[in-house]
Amino acid sequence: MENFPRAATSVDAADLLERQRFLMQHSPFQFLARNEIEIVAANVETEHYLPGRILFTQEETIITHIVIVRSGSLERIIEQDGKQRVKEILEPGRTYGGISLLFNNGISTSTLRCMTEATVYRLDRENFFRLCIKSSAFARFFSSSYHADSRPSPGPDFPGMPGAGEYETQSSFLTKTVRDMAQKFPSCTAATSIREAARTLTASRRSAILVTDEKNRPRGMVTDYDLRKKVILQGRSPDDPAGDIMTAPLITIDANAQVFEAVLTMMRNQVKHLAVRDNGTDGGVITERDLFLAQTLSPVFLIQEMTTARSLEELKTCYAKLPRLISRLIESGARSIHLTSIITALTDEMLHRVMEMAIESAGPPPVEFAFVLFGSEGRREQTLKTDQDNAIVFEDVEENDEETVRRYFLDLGTKVCDWLHEIGQTHCEYDMMAKNPVWCQPLSQWKEYHRKWIESDDPERLLKAGIFFDFRLGFGREELVKSLHMSLFKRLKEWPGFLRHMAQNILYYRPPLSFFGNFVLEEKGERKGGLDIKSAMRLVVDFSRIYALQGSVTETNTIRRLEAAHKQGSIDRETLSNLADAYEYLMFQRLKQQAAMVSEKGTASHNYLQPANLTSIERQALKEAFKRIRTAQGKLRLDFFLHFP
Repeated sequence: MENFPRAATSVDAADLLERQRFLMQHSPFQFLARNEIEIVAANVETEHYLPGRILFTQEETIITHIVIVRSGSLERIIEQDGKQRVKEILEPGRTYGGISLLFNNGISTSTLRCMTEATVYRLDRENFFRLCIKSSAFARFFSSSYHADSRPSPGPDFPGMPGAGEYETQSSFLTKTVRDMAQKFPSCTAATSIREAARTLTASRRSAILVTDEKNRPRGMVTDYDLRKKVILQGRSPDDPAGDIMTAPLITIDANAQVFEAVLTMMRNQVKHLAVRDNGTDGGVITERDLFLAQTLSPVFLIQEMTTARSLEELKTCYAKLPRLISRLIESGARSIHLTSIITALTDEMLHRVMEMAIESAGPPPVEFAFVLFGSEGRREQTLKTDQDNAIVFEDVEENDEETVRRYFLDLGTKVCDWLHEIGQTHCEYDMMAKNPVWCQPLSQWKEYHRKWIESDDPERLLKAGIFFDFRLGFGREELVKSLHMSLFKRLKEWPGFLRHMAQNILYYRPPLSFFGNFVLEEKGERKGGLDIKSAMRLVVDFSRIYALQGSVTETNTIRRLEAAHKQGSIDRETLSNLADAYEYLMFQRLKQQAAMVSEKGTASHNYLQPANLTSIERQALKEAFKRIRTAQGKLRLDFFLHFP
């Protein structure tokens, strides 16, 4: 899609705000994030029509945009066997054109005529396709509507069959806003006695009380846990002020944020309560219990199970719940970026517990160290089929102490890697783990590895760079990882040709799409008819890595690297949007398949996708994602002065 998204037309602020409010109230736009609503509102055009005006003609008009009815009524007419019949009346909030674009080669499936004077918003097809790729819930609205429209009308043989209208009223747990679930909690001033605060808390039957300042603004919170730990256990006087035991500063979240963001915020901060901001005022509190009761399998609950696990068997039980959790979140409309964040938070917590257990068993480490994560773990992009890629970096020591120190960390690394394998995170097939003596080294040796990979002619160096240059701290001393990053960036500036070799290597691989736009599939073997979605995604990973290394960006996540490259001026907004949307869509399809294989079929997951098993909308979105990756490769070729491979 060239020139995508199109530049927004000039709209006054009041009209723009009104468009946003209208779109947020109606499906499928209510499934979109707020920033996406703002983009759509800025890009739609407003048109006014008189009664009797025909907007589209069945099987004749080529659809260039979808229409959203703003006011008035439109009738959708179907012609069959030479007879016309009114299929349905489109009232304000209804859309038309999406099914034609997705399932009928862009040709109108119906005739659309104005019953009354009408005003509509027109959204161009480029932006429409972008939204379908970016939001699975948005895309599923049209897919569901298409299949409902193709079925007989609900009757005795089809009790409760959802039609398109019914689908519009469905609202998933994760796409609700925090405002939908927040509840009012009691409050007191910082000077209120602990005794009085406890009375108020008990009377309210809540689990916390907000502590406000002189202007009645929430500044802290006292939970029932604070009362037990800070008052009862510490023997504090109940006449002391509540401000002395409050938890501050508050962990807050905006009332307009999606519930899913609240889940992630709780997980990141290890808290059970979030204060809600609503246009600068007290918007109440959302609690872990609210979220847990709203869904039977909670990521917050699961991560807390891991935190309190006392054995490998308990951790293994927790980890086994992950595929089912991801399946539930996919069904709820979660974006892939949220799914990988959930998986990362859970596997990071699992590693933390395993490290604590291993150190307790091995004894305290002789020097500072960092347990470092590489590959997809290093990028915070784990899926349900992620093996271990890790290493240990320890402080440099005197030569006569090095063997003893190395032996300790090699034993520790072996214990950790074997325990992770026992829990369910399998050993690396190529032994790139902290249990391998090669990857359990002092900081100086790791810097030497980087020097050798950058300066040598070893053909394996690009493979190693693709794994070991995506690293982050998993457990231990952050300063060691920072030192390694700074050394790497310094070396790359001295050898800029290395990045050109990396770019050239990427161009030897192409997305699985032929010149004529057809999928390039496996022709034999057990994967016949499939394509390797991981290999296609790797092209985006490699693209983002090159610009991150060029710009000395320590961030390892693919999307965040692309955002950093845009901020530094290395890529434009269109490239950022196109690649981020494509990568997120591919990740979603990959996770969906893996979760289905593990939780429903009980089979080992893999990365081969069968396009024949996808819906037509999913196949079209998949092709669009591959086209965007191919376009990005062209930019790489120009930026690094490379010829076609």
